[in-house]
Amino acid sequence: MKKKSIFIVLYVLIFPLVNSIGISFLTSNNIKTTSPRLSTTINGVSNYNIIQNVSYEVVVNFTLTHKSGDGRYYFKFTRLNNRMPNSPLTPYCPPYQESILNLNSITGNIPSQTIIGQIDRFNNTYDTFNASLSVDERVTFYQTYDITLNAITFEDIDNSEIGVYDTSDEIFALYCNYSEPYYEINSSALISQSNSIVSPGDNPVEKAKKICDWVSNYLTYNEEMPSQEIGALEAYTQKQGDCSEFSSLMITLLRIQGIPARKVSGFLITNNPSTKPKVGNIWEFNANQISSTLLGHAWVEFYVQNIGWIACDPTWNQKLDYFGRTDFLRFSLNVGANFYFPPLGIFSEFGNPIYGWNTGNNFDSNYNIQIRVVEANLIPVKPFPIFVVIFIVIGLSVIILAIILSLRKGSKKEIISY
Repeated sequence: MKKKSIFIVLYVLIFPLVNSIGISFLTSNNIKTTSPRLSTTINGVSNYNIIQNVSYEVVVNFTLTHKSGDGRYYFKFTRLNNRMPNSPLTPYCPPYQESILNLNSITGNIPSQTIIGQIDRFNNTYDTFNASLSVDERVTFYQTYDITLNAITFEDIDNSEIGVYDTSDEIFALYCNYSEPYYEINSSALISQSNSIVSPGDNPVEKAKKICDWVSNYLTYNEEMPSQEIGALEAYTQKQGDCSEFSSLMITLLRIQGIPARKVSGFLITNNPSTKPKVGNIWEFNANQISSTLLGHAWVEFYVQNIGWIACDPTWNQKLDYFGRTDFLRFSLNVGANFYFPPLGIFSEFGNPIYGWNTGNNFDSNYNIQIRVVEANLIPVKPFPIFVVIFIVIGLSVIILAIILSLRKGSKKEIISY
């Protein structure tokens, strides 16, 4: 018993000390070494911190070759918009995506009815055109961008900093006041659930946090969901969904509380949140009428008066704290309602091009996106201090030596007793 007691005492007294020192240095390696860029109130946006950012060169290249049958096509491409506080198209939006379109080209058989830079009611920008192609004629659509994605967090928003909503603002007309497909704010089940999650005295940020956490815990992620979105109510009933259902349910529960909320859809360069891009890294994705390697994703933004549009990801929030923050791994294509393709009347969550008036597979196509890192301003990771390693080794050596000595001493006592 005495030998065990000595070991336990040494373990309890020495090992936590060594362990705590090592942990303190490990933790310090993850602390940012420079102060984040704290926002000042501008254009109704405040309280955000730019922690890190990565700049990319993005090249979009689409080709379609007509093979047989009816050669009438309708094309609609969404742009990677510039999402900044000072942009007239993105009011009250922090600088999530600083985007410069360098080249926008349509070549091949000259398309008809071309509209460059068309803007919808949610201020998304599209390029649309029609084309009538003969067999083996081709259309090519080509874009290049310089894009900086900022990792932004919202922290410690004081209740006194939050303004009073102006419900007559267009934001409420677009993102709060009416029921629409997939966001069933008039559902009695969803109204009851939304009210049970929050407290009457909560401010909009506190309500959003509770709703985000509840959605993340309530839904089971299912990557085998059908391509057609099922909406908030069905996701609530089935208790499952992919990123779109997670977002739709959170948006609906927020709107029931009178908080404007919207879906943002786009694509990821990776679904691993710990990825740290390095200068020269290249990602390439392809999609055609049969398959796709694009990592489509959807997340949420909710609006708070005097603070702006706050991003969060209820899907990624299942494993990490993704409330009130975004990262440098996601490119946004479409904000607001689902992507609509006239004249086919097709809705899609993501802004991939749609082809053809008919449904026949009478063409060959490829939609290619290449992304290259040109600059990465990330929090540096310090090497583990060698003296900490030495200290841990010494501590372990002391413990081992003490155990050996205690065993030897115990052995001598046993011999004497006999």
